[in-house]
Amino acid sequence: MQSYSIKIYLPFILLIVFAQVNAQNLNRPQTPKEPFNYNIEEVEYDNADKTIHYGATLTIPKNLKKFPIVIIISGSGSQDRNGLLLGHQPYWVLADYLSNNGVAVLRVDDRGTGKSSKGTNPKKTTSLDLSFDVENSLNYLLQRKEIKQNEIGLIGHSEGGIIAPMVAARRKEIKFLVLWGAPVIGGAITNTNQNLLALRKAGIDSNATASFGKLHLSMLENFTENDTALFKIRIDSTYKQWTRQQNTKILKALYANDQFIVGQNVNTMYKQLYDINWMRYFINYNPKEDLKLVKCRVLAMIGEKDTQVDADTNLALTETILKESGNKRVLIKKMPSLNHLFQTATTGDVLEYQKIAETMAPFALESINQWIHQQKQ
Repeated sequence: MQSYSIKIYLPFILLIVFAQVNAQNLNRPQTPKEPFNYNIEEVEYDNADKTIHYGATLTIPKNLKKFPIVIIISGSGSQDRNGLLLGHQPYWVLADYLSNNGVAVLRVDDRGTGKSSKGTNPKKTTSLDLSFDVENSLNYLLQRKEIKQNEIGLIGHSEGGIIAPMVAARRKEIKFLVLWGAPVIGGAITNTNQNLLALRKAGIDSNATASFGKLHLSMLENFTENDTALFKIRIDSTYKQWTRQQNTKILKALYANDQFIVGQNVNTMYKQLYDINWMRYFINYNPKEDLKLVKCRVLAMIGEKDTQVDADTNLALTETILKESGNKRVLIKKMPSLNHLFQTATTGDVLEYQKIAETMAPFALESINQWIHQQKQ
C-alpha cells in the first residue's frame, strides 16, 4: 500500500499558514495610498483590569457630525488590524472604502499582533474571549462623545461572523451586523465539510469520503469530554466501532487500519485538535443560540465560491434563525463569483488567493456600504 496522508484541516483559511515571502512584490492595486480623504487616528486602550492592551486605527469621515461607525472583527488566527494575508490587506481596503463614503471604522490588532498584547494566558483563548475584546473596543468608542451619538455596528469576517452575534446578544448598543462568511452551522460541521473537500480534491471516491465525514463528526462529538483520559478512550472506541462497520473497499480507499486513516495516527490526530483550547470551544459552541437573540438589523453575505464556509447552507440557516426569532430586518446575499475573502475567483480554492490581484471585489464593498447607509434605525 502506498504512503498516503491528508492533513486534517483547522477551520478557516486564516488559520492556514502562508509564506509571506516577497509579499511586497505582489500586485495588490487596491491597497490604500495617500492622500486619504478622511481623518486617521492611531489609538490605544486597555480592558477594564488592564490585563490586555489594544492597538487600533480609527478612520473618521471628514466634515460630518453624524455617521455610522463599525468595528471590524477578524477571522480566525492572529491577524493585524489590516488583515494582512499574502500581501492583501482586506480590512484596510474595506475601512478605506467605507470611510471615504461616510462610515467611521475601528480596526484592531488581534491579541499578540501589532500593538495588542497577548493577554495573561493566550493558549486558553477562545472565541468567547475574543468577543470580550470586541466589547472592550465598543467600550472605548462609547467613551468618545463624537462617537457615542452615532450608530455603532459590527462587521464580522469568518470566525468574526459568529463572534459578532455574541456581542450583539449582550450589548444593546450594537445597532447592526454585517456577517461576512459566517459559519453559523457550527464548528463541527464546518470543519468536517472542509476535510471532505480536501478528500475529494485528493481523488478519494464519494462513498469513502462520505464515510469519513460520518467518522469525523462522531470523533468531534467526543470533544465535549473534559477528562483527557476518558477522551482517549472514547475516540479509540469510536474509531474501532466505525472500522467494524466499513467494507474493505472503503477502508482501502481511506488507507485505514487499526491505528491509521488517510496516513495519520487516529489518536494523535484528534488528540492534537482536542488539546487546542480554541478548537475545542469552536467545535462545541453553537452559534445559533446567540444568533437567535440578535434583534438589530443584519446583513449576511457569503461568496458563491467560498470553499471554507458553504454559502447555501449557512445563509439559509441564518435567515431561518433570525426570522423565527422575530427579527425581520434581515438581508441575505449570496455573492456571485466571490470566495471566502470576497475576491472575484475562478475556483474559490485557498491556493488561488495569492494569485488574485484583487483584494476585495468592488461590488462587495459597495454592497456593504449601501446597506449600512440605507438601513436606518
